[in-house]
Amino acid sequence: MARPKRLAIAASAAYPDLRDDWPLLRNALKAEGVFARTEVWSDPSSPWHTYDLVLAEGAWDNIQRPDEFLAWADRVAADVTLANSPATLRWNIDKRYLSVLADAGVPIVPTTWVDPTDPQAPLPEGEFVVKPTISGGGYQTARYGDNEHDAARAHLAALAAVGRTAMIQPYQSKVDELSEMGLIFLGSQYSHAISKGALLQSGAGVQSELFRNERIGVAEPTDAYLGVAWAALRVAEDLFGPTTYARVDLIPRADSSPAVLELELLDPALFMETAPDAAARFAKVLSEQIRRG
Repeated sequence: MARPKRLAIAASAAYPDLRDDWPLLRNALKAEGVFARTEVWSDPSSPWHTYDLVLAEGAWDNIQRPDEFLAWADRVAADVTLANSPATLRWNIDKRYLSVLADAGVPIVPTTWVDPTDPQAPLPEGEFVVKPTISGGGYQTARYGDNEHDAARAHLAALAAVGRTAMIQPYQSKVDELSEMGLIFLGSQYSHAISKGALLQSGAGVQSELFRNERIGVAEPTDAYLGVAWAALRVAEDLFGPTTYARVDLIPRADSSPAVLELELLDPALFMETAPDAAARFAKVLSEQIRRG
């Protein structure tokens, strides 16, 4: 009798149970004949070699230990299929990938890159955001105004002191009115979309933890939003091959047209609880990937 197929989702020690949609996916995988559980990626006793497929999708503390995480990804992929691929994860962990999207003609939020050896970059007029290029969930991110340049300079200096490249982006105030939108793709196919209320507050200082209590809603993307999301995903897949999961975060510019804020191929929340049958669709994608080997 053949053993059941097995899947592991790599989780962080702080969030071993992932998000609210994890039970939905686990049950959907069970219906597909796949046993699924979480394993803490940084736990040396986690038996990755016993699984048929490992998802890197829940390793949310990778931004604090990027080199260790990428070394882990390479080790796991030597024994079992890892999704997304190590090459995809390595490219996506640093937001300088946005420049690749821009070079390919994908609209992105305008970005200035600040090398740690020269943190004295010009600051834009009006409100702007500073964050490290390796970041997620608002970690080490802050929104500044015209009267907060000293604080912004101190933020850039602190990132430079630990060797982090930083990025400066003009704050896109239209997001306060129209919200951010995340488009989720499963097995390289569009699945569903969510809206996310603006989270960065002016004067709040540097965010030291991952965002919590996000204001999430169901969204219906326009053709313009879908077109930009597809274009961004296509750039990555042309470079590294098909993705198992992806979320493209878009925000409106001053004229309400969409621009890419992030292309999440590493550890995005997929918000399957917001869309009927999303968990079942993802379970089918994963079970088929296991069968293909």
